[in-house]
Amino acid sequence: MYSVPQSRQLTIFLLSLGAGFLLGIIYDIFRAVRLSLTKSKAAVVCFDIIYFLTSGILTFLFMLAVNKGEVRLYIIAGEIIGWFFYYFSFGLAVIKATDIFVKYTKKVSSAVGKILCAPFHFFFRVFERVEVKIANTFQKNRKNFEKSRKKHLPKARLYVYNLLGIISARRNEPEKGGRKFVKHKKEEKKNSTR
Repeated sequence: MYSVPQSRQLTIFLLSLGAGFLLGIIYDIFRAVRLSLTKSKAAVVCFDIIYFLTSGILTFLFMLAVNKGEVRLYIIAGEIIGWFFYYFSFGLAVIKATDIFVKYTKKVSSAVGKILCAPFHFFFRVFERVEVKIANTFQKNRKNFEKSRKKHLPKARLYVYNLLGIISARRNEPEKGGRKFVKHKKEEKKNSTR
């Protein structure tokens, strides 16, 4: 630890007041950015964490540059006093100005967004109509195809291209008379129940 003359301590204290004033300006910049993006509580927490990390890094760099990295209570007190001086003097005017700036920025950005998105909305509507027409056409064609397929396919149970159907039909056929025998037996059962 080295000894710092009182004149140097006063200079460092005045510089720390200026650093606190600067940290107040940075706080208002963060606030303006946050308000222009969103007003959610999660955003407030995130921006506050980022601000405190930024303040900590700047304070460390300030102490490193001015006082060879040695932490002194009067440096931290000077930063706090400088921050409060900014916040309660110039900060009040800056808050009102940033509120107005954010309000008009949101209006301008929404107008620009609508202008930039208008062609995309137009093309989306056109493609949506085309897609609906194509889907309806495919639906009609599918129904027509189903009707024509039912007409053209044979009604028999066995198809030449259905090998599994042929094998299973041979296993289920009765030994005498084939299908005709099965049909006659069914007719006999119906007649006997009457």
